[in-house]
Amino acid sequence: MFKKYFIISLLLILPLTSFSETKIGIVKLDILFQEIPIYKESQNNIKKEFEPKANELKKIEVKWNKLNDNYLKNERTLSKNDRQKKIKEINSIEKEFREKQQALQGELQSKQNSELQRIREIVEKAINKYAKDEDYDIILRADGTTLFAKKYIDITQDIINILN
Repeated sequence: MFKKYFIISLLLILPLTSFSETKIGIVKLDILFQEIPIYKESQNNIKKEFEPKANELKKIEVKWNKLNDNYLKNERTLSKNDRQKKIKEINSIEKEFREKQQALQGELQSKQNSELQRIREIVEKAINKYAKDEDYDIILRADGTTLFAKKYIDITQDIINILN
């Protein structure tokens, strides 16, 4: 549906710019992000930053699994009191694991989002500079959303005026 409106708006724009050719560019952001060094560097820095916490979490998980396996292996030979102690210990470590896992995921997600926002701003500035330097009228993402458009291409106010 969006693409339909987009194509219609392009058709409305083209007559306005018929005196000169409209210069349109396409940017495949998924490929761009995979290829630019700043994104790769950011991902490596995040990995390095969170690796110690992930390793700590892995140690807790290993401890939890060992306790659980040990309990299951020796359950029948343990006294009722020892079974309850083991279950309590297993549940305590499981709770610690889940809390740290959830905290780590939240922290990681927050860091990734802030880094992605920072990189998006850099990419947006680069696209705008390139579009202006190379005299593009409009730059689109591969999915059809607009990344850059010269002021005369934005017909939003004209459409609002027609509809009012």
